[in-house]
Amino acid sequence: TDIDGDDKDLTSSGRTADDEYQRTIGALFAVFWIMRLDIDGKDSFCYGMDENWKIRDSSSTSWSDTHRDPEELTKRMAFHERTDWRAIQQLLMSAGLFQWQDSKRVHDEGRTLAMLIMMAIHDIMKMTPLLPTVAKAVKEFCGYKAGDVVNDHDVALSYVLTHHPQLLPSYQGLPKPQQDSIRFAHCKMEYNMGWLVQAEGPPGALF
Repeated sequence: TDIDGDDKDLTSSGRTADDEYQRTIGALFAVFWIMRLDIDGKDSFCYGMDENWKIRDSSSTSWSDTHRDPEELTKRMAFHERTDWRAIQQLLMSAGLFQWQDSKRVHDEGRTLAMLIMMAIHDIMKMTPLLPTVAKAVKEFCGYKAGDVVNDHDVALSYVLTHHPQLLPSYQGLPKPQQDSIRFAHCKMEYNMGWLVQAEGPPGALF
């Protein structure tokens, strides 16, 4: 599929396929950057990269672009200065992405790979041509009956992870404990972070 055109009819989000692709790349960069907070991750996460893929900071010439919101740099600087970076690092430790080894904090390769795969696949079912149909042998899945197209992108991915994991080679290639972690986070928790931060759902639906 050509993702450069106006292909909103191919996605369930109302965005183009290219927009969804860029959002996924952004999510992968975010994971990469927050795992490098003790190196260059803070500046990368807050200020991004310039047109030459160099890390920007508050003094970069990019901010003089007249097309930018004049308050953008102020907001980015405030986020950089006020964010509790230690809490983020502790979150990564609690999630098993980091571990202590010989008094040094190192990343857990298996857990990190599982996180990156989760980021890569979590929204692929927004591409409507990929939506699965509940098989007769399955009978029912999260309210969808046999023969129904699973048109909720989250439920659709859960269906594939549960019944057709071979269709996602990166996921199928993970060790079972990491597969279980992804399936639990996506299929079992039924917790939507987007609903919470965007105030799109009542507490009952979130928790």
